[in-house]
Amino acid sequence: YDINCQYNRYLKDHITSSMYLSIPIGMDIIPRIGLWHVHGYQDSCYVWYASKFIHGTGRIDGEIMETLWAPLN
Repeated sequence: YDINCQYNRYLKDHITSSMYLSIPIGMDIIPRIGLWHVHGYQDSCYVWYASKFIHGTGRIDGEIMETLWAPLN
């Protein structure tokens, strides 16, 4: 999940240099990691990447494929 740090560091640069992509005016991109996975991340970055610290964020079960594996096996 360290890729999230690198990916988001240059995302806006890549989008602004593209002739096909744009970020709508007023849209903020807030990079985060799902709560289940953020615990495997660096402790020092937990408060920056855990989605539970974003005001107004809802919670969903983003692990649907993993929850289906047991019955499908």
